[in-house]
Amino acid sequence: SLQLANVDKKEFARLTRRAISNLGNLPKLASSPLTNLPAITEQSSANPLDKAHALKALLTESIQRLKPQKDADFGITDEWRYFNALYFPYVVGIKPYSRHIDKEFIDEASLQALDWFQVSVPERTLHNWQNKGAALIAEDLLNRI
Repeated sequence: SLQLANVDKKEFARLTRRAISNLGNLPKLASSPLTNLPAITEQSSANPLDKAHALKALLTESIQRLKPQKDADFGITDEWRYFNALYFPYVVGIKPYSRHIDKEFIDEASLQALDWFQVSVPERTLHNWQNKGAALIAEDLLNRI
């Protein structure tokens, strides 16, 4: 299993960031060392895909915990930036800077987020927010171990 004692916070944040970016790719998620977190090994079989599903659920839950207001689906204030930067691209799966986006199957909050990213958030800024958000998720995971 992942020897957390041997992993510093910076490395754990890097592993978390990589796992979040692979949320939509179960085989890649299955190869993450984070599938050996105690929260995952306790609740899932040794099957790598079961562990990947458990890790995806754990990361998604942590991302949801970044959401500032439970009654709103989207916001553009500073307190929303890390949630938006992780939730919409990785949990929902929208690619804000892609040329071809099929808006037909996107819900209203995701459409608002898409427009906000394209109009107000430079790609480099989004990348920085995703890194900072992933560090917050890593901290959340470490606090729950």
